[in-house]
Order: sequence, then structure tokens, then C-alpha cells
Amino acid sequence: MTNPSENSKLTITITNIGSSEGVVQVLIFHQAEGFPDTPSMAFKILKLPIQREKASAEIQLPEGRYAVSAFHDHDGDGKMRTGAFGIPKDAYGFSNNAKGFFGPPAFEKAAFNFEKCGMDLEIRLSL
Repeated sequence: MTNPSENSKLTITITNIGSSEGVVQVLIFHQAEGFPDTPSMAFKILKLPIQREKASAEIQLPEGRYAVSAFHDHDGDGKMRTGAFGIPKDAYGFSNNAKGFFGPPAFEKAAFNFEKCGMDLEIRLSL
């Protein structure tokens, strides 16, 4: 296990939120299992306040391979609202701004290597 003093800073910025209502829920995964929407399988969970339709955070992480999912949680309950056939009603996005085909992208499509030098990550939400 990596010593916390060996962690580096990841800056996450979520854009294109659409309103400043609620929070943005961010799930950080270090494995494909559970990605993108199983909080209990996430390495880290963040609930970010929205300011001027944007949310951001700086966190410390050990080096490794990660994928991030985010969605606009209007009511702060930690659950994405969906409509007919499970189609999302809330804006969502993934690291690498990865897109899926008839569903969310695979972990590998959203995955990135995080190293000691740190990193800035921007995720643009969309419906």
C-alpha cells in the first residue's frame, strides 16, 4: 500500500452542469468491477458543491490506473434519476469524456494513468 505522503494531487473539474442546484457526485474507481455506478465498489466517493454551474475538488491519490464517473445529483440523494428504460434524467460524464454505445463506456475507455506529478482532469457533463 502506498504511504499517504507518496500520494499526488488530482484536480477534478466538472463542467456543463446546467444549474447550481444540488451537488455533483463523483465516483473514482481503480478497477473495472462496479464502474461506473456502484458506489460500494468505488475507491473514493465525492459530493461536490456546485458554484456557477461548475464543481471542482483537489484530492490526494496514490499512483495507479483510475476511471471516474460523475453525475448531477439534483436532490443530493446519491442516486441518478432515470426515466423510461433506465435513460438518465441527470447530466453525467466520465473521465476522458468517454462515451458508451447504448450505455456507459467500459472502464478501459475512461481509464487513465495517474502518476506522482499530479494531474488535472476535466469532465464535461451531458445528457
